[in-house]
Parts: sequence; C-alpha cells; structure tokens
Amino acid sequence: MGNRSTHGNKGLTRRQVLKAAAGIGAGVGFIGNWRWARAQAKKPIVIGLTCDATGTFADSGQAERRGMILAIEEFNAKGGVLGRPIEHKWEDTETDASVAVRKAQRLIERDKIDFMMGALSSGVAAPLSELAQRYGIIYFNSNSSSDTVTNEKCQRTNFAWDANNWMFAYALGPLVAKELGKKWFLLTHDYVWGKNATAVTRDVMKKVGAEEMGELFIPQGARDFSAQLLRIRSVKPQVVIANMAGIEQTALREQAAEFGAEKDAAWVFPQQDFPDMVTLGPKKSFGYFCTTWHYTLNEPGVKEFTERFQKRWASAPIPVPDNVSCNGYLAARELLRAVERAGTTKSHDVIKALEGHVIKDNFRKFPSVIREWDHLVGQMLYLARTKKESEMKGKYDMIDMMSAVPPEVASPPREISKCKMQSYAETPVYGG
Repeated sequence: MGNRSTHGNKGLTRRQVLKAAAGIGAGVGFIGNWRWARAQAKKPIVIGLTCDATGTFADSGQAERRGMILAIEEFNAKGGVLGRPIEHKWEDTETDASVAVRKAQRLIERDKIDFMMGALSSGVAAPLSELAQRYGIIYFNSNSSSDTVTNEKCQRTNFAWDANNWMFAYALGPLVAKELGKKWFLLTHDYVWGKNATAVTRDVMKKVGAEEMGELFIPQGARDFSAQLLRIRSVKPQVVIANMAGIEQTALREQAAEFGAEKDAAWVFPQQDFPDMVTLGPKKSFGYFCTTWHYTLNEPGVKEFTERFQKRWASAPIPVPDNVSCNGYLAARELLRAVERAGTTKSHDVIKALEGHVIKDNFRKFPSVIREWDHLVGQMLYLARTKKESEMKGKYDMIDMMSAVPPEVASPPREISKCKMQSYAETPVYGG
C-alpha cells in the first residue's frame, strides 16, 4: 500500500486547490488529519518470531506464537509503541538448528527485524542466541529450558523466559525422594536439553540420597519404546525420571500408558508442556511434573488474560492459554514495555531497560525478575500432577497444581552461575 500513487504525474486542479485552501482555513481539522497521516507513516517496529510449526515441538511452537501475537495486537490497539505500529515476521525453525539459523539470518538481513523471539528446543535456542549476539540484536529465548543458554553459553543480547533444568530438578527432587522413593531410573533425551537435564538430576540425587538404577538414551525421532519399557520393568525402580520433551515424550507416554508402566514405577516428567498433554488426552497422561503456569490459577489477571486469549483464539487447536503461550505473551509484552521505557529500539538501551526489571503483573503469586547477571527470568514454579479423567471439571482441566515454589527457592543462586557475559563494549549496537 505504501508505494501506490493515487495522483501519478497529474497537477492539482482548480477545485483541488480551492478545497486545500478551505482545509487550511478550517485549521484544526486539516492539521489534525495531517498529524494522523504523519503518525501512520512511521516506520513499524518489526519482531521476528522463530517458532516451530513442524518437528518435535510443533504444537508448543504454535502455542507460544499465539501468545506473542496477542500481546502485539494489544499494543497496536493502543497505538503501538513510541507512536510506531508493531509488525511480526514468522519463520518455522522446524526444530532444526541449521534451518533455524538460516531462517533467523534471513529475518535479520532481508526483513530487517528489530527484535527476535521464539524457539522451544534448546538445541535451536543456543545457536540462535549466538547468532543474535554477533549481530547485536536482542533475542528472547521464550520457552527452551536448558541451563546452558543462561550459564556457560550466556549472551548479552539473550534473555531466557522459561524455567530451566536446574529449577525443575531442584523443585521436584526433594518431593520425589520423600513421597515416591529413592531408587531412580533415568531416561535421557539425546540432545543438549536432555543431557543437561540428566546432569542436573544427578546433582539433585546426591543431595537427596537417591540411588541410580540405570539410564537409557532416547534419540530424537524415536517412536517405538517397547525395549525401554521392558528394561524398566525388569530393573524395578521406584521412580522413572523421564528427561524428555516434545513428540518423543508424547509417544513414550502413549505407549507407557498402554503398557501399564505406571504400575511399575512412579513416573516424573521434570518438564511438561501443556500442548503435549492435550495431544495425549486424559486417559494416557499420567505422572508428576513441574510447570510455570496454568490457566486455572486463582491469581490476579489470570481470568482476564484467559478470556482475552479465548476470544482471540476461539478456533485454535487449544483455545485456552497454556504455559508456553503465557511465556510467549509475557515475553512479547515485556519486550515492548522495555522499548517504551528506553524510548528507543536501540539494542543497548533496551537491554538496560530489561536488566533487573521486576514483573509484578505476571499472572502468578510472586513477581518475576529479569536477572541482570545471566538474563534468566527468575520465577516461581508449581509442582503438579496429571488429573484423572474423573477429577476434571472441563476438557482442559488436566492439571492439579499441588504446591508452589517461590522464586527465591526455585531460581539458581548467583554463586553457582558459570555465565561470563560480554560487556556492552563487546556487543554490537543494533537498531535505533
């Protein structure tokens, strides 16, 4: 629309001149319209969304994108940010690191995005954060959970919005050891997130006195788990710690339910995304897990946010907000708020507006804090279990939020951090 001419090379007619003069005489109306048109012509702020639509995290990737888009639309309904409209460009990262980097680079170089956010897989988020640091563009890692992106691979331009493996393991570990038993068998998803999750699990096992009964690696793309389930049955552990995610976790749980594996041991899924539970359905979902949020929480703003989400996404596969769509919404909203506080899209200024910021209206009992030393969003966690079908009050009422862990307990302390973040002098300035 912006490059289409309505007058071509024709000169103004006498009638047009007279109408223009009348407009000048009218004064306020003409100037007001001129200001409105000038505001409308301001360059938009463009956010690149790197959300999966295919691959292991397809369902969760689209759920987080719905949350991001809702936040963007709400800002546009109020006039945008700094008088500029917000646009988004989306690329499917396909849960593939090489694909993700190529498409993200295209968003930066071709589409000239101002900011970037997305990625469920830690194997994708880590190289995207490295790419973002090279350009100096702010990247919001909205839903991946590996410790590495805010630990040894932290970046000045990267911010992590989901809880990480340390948080999940240390929140669940004491409860599991006390209530379910101390003989644990480990299933490890064979990529960066799964290996990191198991490494942290072993640290927790030492602290709670748990005994390791064995470990099996689960390759990405695996769909048949009969051998693993038979092995677990033969070992007879009290607890299975399944450090798995995405489609592989869904396929495992489906087969485990058919196999009757829940009778063999208590199953714990340290990280659980709600879209995966919905895909399984209540008859095949089981076990204990950690989560950052659920729409049934009775906390300030939850009811209103849920209603807005349901109205906007009434025809979506999951028409209620879940933990990943909530993270996506809050990440996009807080990015745009930081731009408002900074008064610019210049990366260094926006980063400074983010570091140390306290998020009070986060739809939770306790505020979240964007930690300045590692850019992890320190937040509370909920210990949860899957409801039985007879306990559900609605189609999506699948989670029993058993207890809450405050952020000062759930978040890793600064003294164990391995993050050595680049200085501002070492970080390119992007945008503005």
